[in-house]
Amino acid sequence: MIVTKNLLSKFVDISKITREQLCLKLNSIGLEVERVESFVLPRRVVVGKILSKSPHPDANKLSVCEVTIGSEVLQIVCGAKNVARDQFVAVALEGALLPSAKGEAIEIQKTNIRGIESFGMLCSSSELGLPSINEGIMVLDASVGSLDLGAEICGLPLFDDYLIEMSITPNRGDCLSVLGIARDIAACFNLRLKPINDIDNILALGLGRVLGVCVENKLDSCLLYRIAEIKEIALPLHIAFILALNGTLRLDIVQNFLEYASYMTGVILNAYRLDECRLEKTHNTDSLDAQLYIKKDEKGVEVVGTQDKVLSSIGISRLETNFQTKREVIILEASFIPPNIVSEIVFENNLKYSDSVFYRSSRGSNPDLEQGMNFLCESMLVSNDVLIYSGTHNIEQYTQDVKIKTTFSAICEIIGNTLSREEMTEILKRLHFEIDATCDENFFMVTVPNYRHDIANIQDLSEEILRIYGIDSIQPKPLEFTQSLEINTQYLQYKKMRQIAHVLLDNGLNECVHYVFASSSELARLGFVQVDSSLGLLNPIVSELDTLRTSLIPGMLASTERNRNLGFKSIKLFEIGSVYDAKRCESTRLNVFVSGLMQDESFPHPKGRQWDFFSFANLLGNAIGEFRLQNASNHPNAREYFMRFGFESTEDFPKLLHPYQCGFVYKQDECIGFIAKLNPAFVEADSFVCEIAIDKLDFHLVQMKEFSRFQKSQRDLTILLDSQIQFFQIREALLGANIENLVNVYPMDVFGESQNVIALSIRLILQSMQGTLEDKDMQNAIQKALDVLEVKFGAKLKV
Repeated sequence: MIVTKNLLSKFVDISKITREQLCLKLNSIGLEVERVESFVLPRRVVVGKILSKSPHPDANKLSVCEVTIGSEVLQIVCGAKNVARDQFVAVALEGALLPSAKGEAIEIQKTNIRGIESFGMLCSSSELGLPSINEGIMVLDASVGSLDLGAEICGLPLFDDYLIEMSITPNRGDCLSVLGIARDIAACFNLRLKPINDIDNILALGLGRVLGVCVENKLDSCLLYRIAEIKEIALPLHIAFILALNGTLRLDIVQNFLEYASYMTGVILNAYRLDECRLEKTHNTDSLDAQLYIKKDEKGVEVVGTQDKVLSSIGISRLETNFQTKREVIILEASFIPPNIVSEIVFENNLKYSDSVFYRSSRGSNPDLEQGMNFLCESMLVSNDVLIYSGTHNIEQYTQDVKIKTTFSAICEIIGNTLSREEMTEILKRLHFEIDATCDENFFMVTVPNYRHDIANIQDLSEEILRIYGIDSIQPKPLEFTQSLEINTQYLQYKKMRQIAHVLLDNGLNECVHYVFASSSELARLGFVQVDSSLGLLNPIVSELDTLRTSLIPGMLASTERNRNLGFKSIKLFEIGSVYDAKRCESTRLNVFVSGLMQDESFPHPKGRQWDFFSFANLLGNAIGEFRLQNASNHPNAREYFMRFGFESTEDFPKLLHPYQCGFVYKQDECIGFIAKLNPAFVEADSFVCEIAIDKLDFHLVQMKEFSRFQKSQRDLTILLDSQIQFFQIREALLGANIENLVNVYPMDVFGESQNVIALSIRLILQSMQGTLEDKDMQNAIQKALDVLEVKFGAKLKV
C-alpha cells in the first residue's frame, strides 16, 4: 500500500508530524513501513506556458513552440504528439540536469535541430524521474498547485512530497485505502478526521425517472447507484500521478476515476454505460430509459446485468468498459459484500476474478457506500463538465453489529499490564468503537465499526488497545510458570515406534500401510480368528473387505505376491498398525516380513544370499533390541500364545507357520511375539515373518546404571547334554545361579554326538566391577558354571 503526505492530508491534518515520527508510529501499530522515498525533481525545471505551436519546416514529426516562463519567451523544438497551445508544461532550461536510464545525468543545452534553434526542453514525467503518466509531455493543471510561470516544479505541492510504502496484513482490509491509513494515524496522534462532503452540483432530473433496479432474490451484498452525465471530462494530473505510482493507471479516464476513488476510500466502485442498459421503448411514455437486474446465479454469485447480458459479478469481477469522454451518460455503482461470503464462493467454485476487485472485497472493503460515491462524484465534478442526477437507488441488507461484552480487568489481564479505564475508553473511542455501559459496573459492551471485519472477540479488542497504547509502553514482567514433566507414555510409545521404523528402513526394508479391513474368507484360509459377526462391518467399502483384520500377515502376503508378480526377487517389508481380536478390541502390532533373497546376485555371491532363521532374528534384534527365543513347537503354552496373535484356537500349531523353525520372542521373561519361517505350502520362496505386540515393549526413558571400567574376559566351554534341553533353559540356570563375575552366556555351536546327546559350545562373559580378573577368579566362575550344569541338566565337560 502506497500513500503520500498530500493524500493523507485530504483526510487528516499531519502538517505538524515529521516524516520520522509518522513512520515510527506506523511501524508500532502494525502497518510495517517498507519504503520511504521523497520525490526528487531536477532543478532548473520550471512552469511554462505554450503560446504558439507551428510545424517544423524540415521535420514532419517535430513542432516549434513559443513558450513563456514569465521572465522570457523561449523557442523550443518538441517532438511530442500531445503538445498544444495554452498548455502549462514542465520546461527544462539550459543547465538543467535530467536523470537517464543509464544513471548518468543529461545536461540540457542550447541546440540546433534541423536548422531551428531550441533553448530548452518540454519534459515528460519519465524524463523527470517520475512514473510514466502518458505518451508525450506532462501537461500541468491546477491539481498540482498554483501554476506560477517560471516557478520550479520541484516546489509544487504535488511534487514537494514523499511516499510511504507499507505492508498490510491480510486481516486489515480496511487499510487498503488512504482513508483507512488516515483513520489509524488520527487515532495514534489524537487527530480529527476530515469529513467527505456531500456533492453540490446535482441535476434536477431524478435518477428514478431514468434507471430502474430489479432485485430477483435475497442478496448478501449492499449496492448504491447514481447517474452521471458527462459533457466533457479529463483526468487531473494528481490522479494520474498517484495511480501511476501504484501501477494502476489505465487508458480509460472514467476507469481511472473509479480506481482512484476506491483507492482513496476503500469502497468498491464500478460504472456502466447507460446505453448498454436501455430498455426497448413502449407506448408507455412514463417508462424508464434503462433497467439493471441483480440476482444470484446457480453458483451463488451475485451478478448485475441487463436482460440478456451479465455486466459484473459483485465483489468478484467486472467488464473493462471503455467510456466516452464527451456526451456520455453512465451509471455509477458502489458495492459491498461480506469478505467471508465472497471468498467462499470464489474458492469453492474455482471462479476467475478481477484482481483489483477481488483483492479488496475478499479482505473486507469499506461498507460505507455513500462515502465512496460522494468522493467519486466530487472528484469528477472538480474542473470537469459533469452533472450528477439527483437521488440514489439503495439496496441494503440488515446486518447485526458485532458486539463484544467484556471487562476492563479481562483486557488488562490479556495485555499483561494495568491500564486505567479512562485510557482504554479513550483509545477505543479514537478508533471509532462505541462503548455502552451495562448495569453491572464490571462489564461493558463494545460495538465494532462496520469496516473492521477483523474484530470478533476480546482478544482482538485487547490487541487494538495495545496497538495504539504502544507495545513499548508495556512494562516487562517475569514469566511465571510451574515446570512439569511433559513426556507421557503416548509420546514415548510413538517415539519408540518411529525409532524401530527408522532402524528397519536403514536395514533396507520398506514400510507398508494396509487397510485395517480384511477378507473373512482369506483370514479363515490362513487360520486366523475373525471378528464376531455381531461386531462386523455393516457397510464395507468393497464386498471382499468385509471384516476387520486380526493379523498383519494377510496384508503382507498380498503385497509380497504383487511385488513378486512385478519381478522383484528380494522383498523386505514391515508395518506398524492396528489389529483387532474377536471382540473387536484394538491393539498395535509390528510385523516384519521378508521373502526371497536376502542379498541380490552380485559378487561375491553370484547366486545371491538366501534368508535364514538366524539372519532374520538378527534383523529383528537390531530393531527391538536384545531378546530371547523359545522353541514354539514343544512349548507348553504354545496354543495360548498363538491365540494372542490372532490364530485359531482349534489348531495345536498354526498351519501357516513352519513347525520346526518357529519361536516365541521373550523380553524380560514375557512373551511379546513370535518369529517363524512360513510353511512352504503357502508361499513359493523362503519367507520369514515376525509379529510383535508393540504395547509389550519397554517405552520408558533409558536409565543410567553403573558399568565396569575393567575389561571383559571370555571363556568357551563345550558340554555334552541331552538333545531335548533347550539353550534358554541353560542360560536362565546359569544367570539365575548368581555366579560371581558371570555377566552373560552365548551359544557358539552345536553338533551331534549320538542319538540323544549333543555337544553344545557356549561362551561365558566374565567381568568384575572391582578390578581386572585374575586366572583364579575365572577358574572359580567356570567351575561353578559346570557344577550348575551338571546338577540341573546332567551335563559333562567334553574333553
